[in-house]
Amino acid sequence: MEEAIIQDGDNSMPMYLKAKSPQDGWIRVVRKIMDGGMIRVDERGSGTRWLDNVMIHIADPYIDRVSKKYPFSEGVLKEKYATQLLNPDRMDFDYTYGERLNAWGDEINQIDYVIAKLKESPNSRRAIATTWDPRKDTIVDEVPCLNHFVFMVREGLLDLSVMIRSNDMYGAWPANVYALGELLTYVSNKTGLTQGTVTTLSVNAHIYKNDWSKAEEV
Repeated sequence: MEEAIIQDGDNSMPMYLKAKSPQDGWIRVVRKIMDGGMIRVDERGSGTRWLDNVMIHIADPYIDRVSKKYPFSEGVLKEKYATQLLNPDRMDFDYTYGERLNAWGDEINQIDYVIAKLKESPNSRRAIATTWDPRKDTIVDEVPCLNHFVFMVREGLLDLSVMIRSNDMYGAWPANVYALGELLTYVSNKTGLTQGTVTTLSVNAHIYKNDWSKAEEV
């Protein structure tokens, strides 16, 4: 599929990848970052190679979900990540995505809101959930990376677009997309809509220095 990529000599421009599958998107974005990513030490002192504002549109998030070159198998992702966005239990963590989405402030279930909104008006542009809580996230160290979830119907299919402020593209993006696919399936089943595409916008799409050698092999 055709793609709009960074222009030669300018690695600060936004990048768009139209991927056939999660595996396709992962392999291509890892190679793009390793080939032309900027190098920067982040605020925690970790070396990174990165691109900014990387949008990956996955045409079918349910085929070729995990590359054999990825450090974790699909079985591991299914067991550990498949339901993490739906579990409201914060357990002993500062936060979990499931808690922020399903028990915001201990009382607001944003996923239930999304489902109700889509049932009420399938053409709504307001079927949105967020994980960023300025009451807490401006003063603590551990804050969510996946911040803004938008569900929208296009040509009869339910698409999910997610803004990710900071994204480890080698180690975390496939797991993120796997979980997002499961979330999309859940909302689709509850609304009677057919699941469509998943799109991620990674504002800072990076690979950590300790993964560079492995990323070069992708």
